[in-house]
Amino acid sequence: MAKLVVITKGLPASLHELGENWVTIGRHDSNTFQIVEASVSGRHCEVRLRGDELVVRDLQSTNGTFAAGRKISEGVVKSGQTLRLGEVELRFEAGAASPGASFITKNLVTNTAAGAQPKTAPPKSAQAAPPSPKPVPTADAKPAGAPKEGDEPAKKFHVLLVDDSMAFLETFGELCSALSNKSWTIRTAPTADRALAILQEGPVDLVVLDIGIPMVDGIQLLGIINRRYPGLKIAVMTGNATESKRAECLSNGAELFIEKPVSPDGIKVVFNMLNDLILWAHREGFSGALRQVGLQEVIQMECLGRHSSILEIRNQQMRGQIYIEAGAITHAAVGTLAGVKAFHQLLSMTGGEFQVRPFKSPPQRTIQGGWEMLLMEAARAHDEETVVLKKTDSPAEESKTPPPAARPEHAALGEDIVVVATYDSGDGKWNPVDGSKK
Repeated sequence: MAKLVVITKGLPASLHELGENWVTIGRHDSNTFQIVEASVSGRHCEVRLRGDELVVRDLQSTNGTFAAGRKISEGVVKSGQTLRLGEVELRFEAGAASPGASFITKNLVTNTAAGAQPKTAPPKSAQAAPPSPKPVPTADAKPAGAPKEGDEPAKKFHVLLVDDSMAFLETFGELCSALSNKSWTIRTAPTADRALAILQEGPVDLVVLDIGIPMVDGIQLLGIINRRYPGLKIAVMTGNATESKRAECLSNGAELFIEKPVSPDGIKVVFNMLNDLILWAHREGFSGALRQVGLQEVIQMECLGRHSSILEIRNQQMRGQIYIEAGAITHAAVGTLAGVKAFHQLLSMTGGEFQVRPFKSPPQRTIQGGWEMLLMEAARAHDEETVVLKKTDSPAEESKTPPPAARPEHAALGEDIVVVATYDSGDGKWNPVDGSKK
């Protein structure tokens, strides 16, 4: 059986049997393997078996994590080698992994899911009967409000969890999936770059973000996400909550600032808050397909009604926002573009999805002028850029290779252009299309 054994002299002998899940190690009693020693951080590192090796990830500890004498942020320890946390040494002894989940994962999943079951009063006929043994709760127990057999499946929501601890991502993800009756599709990211990559891959309804991630910290990442995806709901969840961090996160676009739960009851409370946030986000707007309703018509309806809203538009290639403030278009953003160029780019989309979200002030106001003129300019720009291949009159003509400048035989929609000459910048002369020079 694989295990970690404390071998530092002067410390009480202790060991931890390793299972299939991530194991957190630290001084705080919320860790899977608690080591009470001054040089060990409250949340020092996490480990997981990978065959006969031990994968180790430092969790921004104060005194560092060392493998084979080298300080690591992430590394691998072989059987018989030592792992040092601050001044505490542990020896890794390989063996078969213990069946089932780790202690924290198993107990939190079991107790949280079981505690979410709705209570029912026993039948009157059974009240006088001797009490029967209580069934052992399992992690498969359905939470309160879960759809019954025959009900239509719950709507799927896409949730991104960002935290530097793989153990927390694994545990909290399992719990949220169980409590939502699998109506949450959960993705996880331990770093800022991975989180941004996931956001680019497809729509996300809610981001749950830890501010203690390495390299780019969570508050910086919060600002980046809020600028790139202004309508996206973001909740900050941290184990190091302070009033100054709370104020900074909320001012940078977070909807919620929550302390990390460490008990089943705490996890249920946090899940209910996040679930309410994600449902509220979807009640506050409407969705549609651009194939059925033109984007121009949606903008006209919002502007004619003098509404204030954020119109979020997306397809597989791009995702952007148009800000409408009291019937006026004040800002647009897509990718690195902003202002009128971004507005034209979004209106050039021929298919995708849109959603009207509650208004909040844009990061900047980049567009001025009436919405009617803006739509006309966007339509004209789209027509000028739209091209079709010129049809050839015969197969013989198709085999001819036109001069380089005339090769893209394109014409604007509704026009029939005949190319009679091309300009050669090398000799500064116009040349007929047949190649003879005047």
